[in-house]
Amino acid sequence: MICPKCQFEQPDSKSCVYCGVIFVKYQAYLDRQNTVTNENNIENKEKNLAEKKTAFFAILTRPWKSVTTPTFIFLTLLFILHGIFFPKTTRIEGWSLFTGLVHNVNLAFHEAGHILFGLFGNNTLMILGGSLNQLLIPLIVLAGFFHKRDRAGATFALLWLFGNFIDVSIYMADGRFLELPLIGGLDLEAHDWRNLFNRFDLWSVDQLLSNIIFYLGWAGIVLTWIWLYKSWQGDRPNG
Repeated sequence: MICPKCQFEQPDSKSCVYCGVIFVKYQAYLDRQNTVTNENNIENKEKNLAEKKTAFFAILTRPWKSVTTPTFIFLTLLFILHGIFFPKTTRIEGWSLFTGLVHNVNLAFHEAGHILFGLFGNNTLMILGGSLNQLLIPLIVLAGFFHKRDRAGATFALLWLFGNFIDVSIYMADGRFLELPLIGGLDLEAHDWRNLFNRFDLWSVDQLLSNIIFYLGWAGIVLTWIWLYKSWQGDRPNG
């Protein structure tokens, strides 16, 4: 046997002939140390969890940064542009100058999503990844502004996010009609939502799903502006 304390190898016995330790007592000592260590580990984990909870709730209770009048006017103009030029139906033949500009920005993140989610090696996830990334990037931006308690930045991120809901819903609806031009002049076989609806046999509800996303987008835009307006009113000296 090998002594657990000094690692001296010897025949079986009750104590070590080299260091003199009594094996039963030393094992009991080791067991007590392990118990103390485990208790300390549990205590540290609980302490770390409590600290994370405290930090999270501290963020929630921090006051938002005020929205200045110039910022409110600028953001409101963006909402007005969305209200005027963004599509009022999921079926469109093309994009206006303003919506085309916004769409092309979102398109870059859409195409990057195919590459990003394609790294997981799942073909369905790769196809869906374009639309997912359109929503993921604004959510990441929103999380950053939320952490900083920047209400103006969070408003912009929410407008971007819900605008992408509308953009994605139009692409979803086009899976049936195939009227929108695809990037690079690709044929209908490359249409993400046509492929997804085919894969999951969702043609009976394709327009319902696209409309749900479409109206969620518009509802989110309206509610975001209401939040902005009420916040701006509350931040004014006479608010």
